[in-house]
Amino acid sequence: MNPHDDYLWSKAGQGEDDIRRLERLLAPYAHPRGQRPEVAPAMPASMPTPHRRRPRRLRIAWGLAATLAACALAAALLLQHRLAWPEHRGWDVAATRGQVRVAGAPLRAGERLPAGGEIATGDDGSARLRIARIGELRLDAGSRLRLEQTGSGRHRVRLLQGRLWARVWAPPGYFGVRLPRTEALDMGCEFTLESDATGAGALTVRSGWVLVGNGGGEVLVPQGATVRLRADGAAGTPYDLGASAGFVAALAELDAQRGALPADDEGVGRLLAQARPQDAISLLSLLQRQPSLAGGPLYDRLRAFLANAPAPSREAVLRGAPGALDPWWNALPYPRAKRWWLQWPDALPAGADAAAVDARVGKGA
Repeated sequence: MNPHDDYLWSKAGQGEDDIRRLERLLAPYAHPRGQRPEVAPAMPASMPTPHRRRPRRLRIAWGLAATLAACALAAALLLQHRLAWPEHRGWDVAATRGQVRVAGAPLRAGERLPAGGEIATGDDGSARLRIARIGELRLDAGSRLRLEQTGSGRHRVRLLQGRLWARVWAPPGYFGVRLPRTEALDMGCEFTLESDATGAGALTVRSGWVLVGNGGGEVLVPQGATVRLRADGAAGTPYDLGASAGFVAALAELDAQRGALPADDEGVGRLLAQARPQDAISLLSLLQRQPSLAGGPLYDRLRAFLANAPAPSREAVLRGAPGALDPWWNALPYPRAKRWWLQWPDALPAGADAAAVDARVGKGA
């Protein structure tokens, strides 16, 4: 039989009834005669979606994953570069106004402060220094500062006298300011520090925390708080910048006393009479240094101020058990020192008036 006479081959003839019925059922999906389809025919809504979309979605997912991985790697490399610093390499310094001298000579354009070098500002002068790659420092008028140590992971300056403002974005302890008998360690923050030639002065924290210590004791100062520093290296009890004058005066009286305080001390009573919930940092710091006060009303006031936190047992605090006060420390409304990287705005350049704002805050404390 000639295949060209076959209905299935050339539609010649009538064809069988079953074949013609099947042809009618398939007619909606036929292409125009003489045309070859270039793309897959459209599927009716009732038919399942082709699986060809899956590879495209998979490619998009892999592309996003690769992009995120590249971003994470770039961030890690940038952070590594930021924290690294050649040993003994000097810091960039510039005069912002007035007279500035390095090693006794007028500051020259593009000059660096070398390790071991000193910088001094005149009565009308101020200077700005880059703290390696991790931050910046501004020195007010009538100040002297020495760069004592610099290198990856450890940068130390000594404030011989005057006032400085510093802002750092780095792990805790990377940057520190030494005074004659104490040291202020940055915990990833912004702060101001002023001191006379004896080491007496004050520290005010604008963001994060600063640890003040001299081997005989340590004090943690959070953002929005200030602490007085004595010439003998001892730090007072930190207090909130909004504390009343009566509260600050009562706290100074307690700090001036030597030895352990009795739980029913009259000065503690005067302090509590002026205390607000925002003053919990002072009460907790005082209790940390004077565990004997847990036997009196100071413990009860802290329990009321920090009611949302599990209260440590009075007995554990009285005997100075390690970590007994941790629940209350963790309940304070401040960022955690170990999460310094969340203070990312401190990595951005500061405005020209940032140090001036801190100056007004420090003088008002």
